[in-house]
Amino acid sequence: MSDEIQLLHSWIDDHEEEVISALQGVLRIPSKKEDAAGPNAPYGTPIREALDYTLNLCTELGFSVKDVGGHAAHAEFGTGDEMVAALGHLDVVPEGDRWEHAPYGAVLDNGFIYARGASDDKGPTYAALFGAKALMASGLPLRRRVRIIFGCDEESGFGCVHHYFEVAKEERPVMAFTPDAHFPLIFAEKGISNLTVSRPVGSTGGSLRLVSAEGGRRTNMVPDYAEAKLSGTLGGLLAAAAALNKFWDKNISFDLTETSLTVKSVGKSAHGSTPQVGDNAVARLAKVLMELDLPEDREWLNWIALSVDPTGAALGITGRDEIAGPLTSNLGVFELKDGVVTSIYNVRYCVEWTIDTLVSLARPVIERDGWTLADFSDSPSLYVPLDAEPAKTLMRVYQEETGDIESKPIAIGGGTYARATPNAVCFGAAFPGVEDGPAHEPEERIAVSSVLRAAKIYAHALYELAR
Repeated sequence: MSDEIQLLHSWIDDHEEEVISALQGVLRIPSKKEDAAGPNAPYGTPIREALDYTLNLCTELGFSVKDVGGHAAHAEFGTGDEMVAALGHLDVVPEGDRWEHAPYGAVLDNGFIYARGASDDKGPTYAALFGAKALMASGLPLRRRVRIIFGCDEESGFGCVHHYFEVAKEERPVMAFTPDAHFPLIFAEKGISNLTVSRPVGSTGGSLRLVSAEGGRRTNMVPDYAEAKLSGTLGGLLAAAAALNKFWDKNISFDLTETSLTVKSVGKSAHGSTPQVGDNAVARLAKVLMELDLPEDREWLNWIALSVDPTGAALGITGRDEIAGPLTSNLGVFELKDGVVTSIYNVRYCVEWTIDTLVSLARPVIERDGWTLADFSDSPSLYVPLDAEPAKTLMRVYQEETGDIESKPIAIGGGTYARATPNAVCFGAAFPGVEDGPAHEPEERIAVSSVLRAAKIYAHALYELAR
């Protein structure tokens, strides 16, 4: 390895404790999206706190910083007419349940840091930040400026980078990467759409009535909890409780009073791009409610239970392509309120499709079954040829740093900031064979060795792109 790259590595080796301590500090901030808390906190106070912590750190490290209205911010060094960048995010999804370590404790245990955001995306973002610091401290000659961009709304719709690039008209990098998935490289990302499906329903008589139900926190998470509230006569409620006592599902529980029955369902959270590895609590809830005396609701409950199929078959959207593989569908948010059922499906569709393809397949199937496609969003797919920049250079850097020539670039169902600007790809920070993550699940973690190793790779990558 060249003397220049050894210089970058040495800085990171000499500052290991500083890197990990800084990361633990930001991980202890529960930066979930909340209601706006003023003009410079559009995503709430905790995210503002994480951004302030990060910008203060960057100032101490010697970067010039700019806060773009709390939507995003950046740290930069160097001179030149052009700029290269790494784009990471400081917001996190809700922590969910079933943690053994405190979700915002940033506890170091057996070489891993446990916290929501450890692997998605605070750990990788700080690896890129300290990689840039190593490059700045090296004094190596560069012809482009180096910028680290911190987004604050990645998990809830990319409003942050939309504001940064489209509203505030901040400079776009000539080349960029986001440290928000896997090494060696992500060259394709499926299109992402949230399909909102609704239908009026309602129990009008009988001894038992379904009043309300809800499940899911975010569309890009498999719901790990759902519940329904029922009312009725005392006889109807007691009969329902007796049926629930006999039900086979150990993840179903209930609370009974003289006037109401609350049915609770527990599942397992997972990232919306991999719903097949989760356990959807909404499906469990729908199945158990079909066992009760709710004849007017049984049809739509059955549809909900079937619509959880991760292939999208119940919505008529099953498909695949050779670039990114099969489409996936996640029922992420579900609600019965005021006589209307609403379900939102987070769909990761084929790279070769457009949103028009998806909607044209889904709409007739949904409407045939008595539902309405009330709304849909779209984030188009991404595809970067491997012989184009920056993919070509980043792949070379990874192989030089690791000696790994066997691992191949991959396509994913996740959506990253690589979509936010041209000439960008996703680069790390999860290493093949290392059990970091899992993103959006309990016990999220990142290895200390992964953070430091990624920082060295990012320092090398930024050097190559900037020189």
